[in-house]
Amino acid sequence: MDTARDLPHPPAPGLGRRVVALLMGLLLLSACAPSDRSEKELRKELQDLKAQVAAIQDKLNQMEGRQQAIWDLLKKPAPQAEPMAMPPLTQPQAPEALTVGQLLAGKDRYLGARVTVKGLPGPVMVHHKSFLLKGPQGMVEVMFGNLPDPKLVQTLASTTLDRPVTVTGVVNLPPARGAGAQLQINAEAVEF
Repeated sequence: MDTARDLPHPPAPGLGRRVVALLMGLLLLSACAPSDRSEKELRKELQDLKAQVAAIQDKLNQMEGRQQAIWDLLKKPAPQAEPMAMPPLTQPQAPEALTVGQLLAGKDRYLGARVTVKGLPGPVMVHHKSFLLKGPQGMVEVMFGNLPDPKLVQTLASTTLDRPVTVTGVVNLPPARGAGAQLQINAEAVEF
């Protein structure tokens, strides 16, 4: 048995290339052939596109008209308004000073608020830079160490307070350090 005769012969080298080229040519011809769409469908799509372009052009024209109206308004000078009558200048009235009792009675209302309190001074605690305002309902600690006037801080620390004092400041809860005060005021101004 001759093995060379029994085996099929490979195709000629040019034949495979010819078949591939023929298939590629057929593929290209089919791509160039008119599609399955009819001429009527194409015309309808073209009309729809023309209608969309016309709608977009109409919206664009409207926007340009609005833009021109805005530019015209901006070019016009603003009408002169009549000058407003100013109310007569008066000194703002200082809020009425609370008593220590009023402050303690409404302490939930005044927490975090700026108040003016008038009362009899108690002992001055120099090391804390504070003093107590006394009332029948309790005491309020006044922290005066952060006052803007250093001379006032020195005077408060070295003078015996024997007459009513008016304090303006923000109300806070006191730290638990045993001063006996129910509230604390960070003083912004002290008058005595």
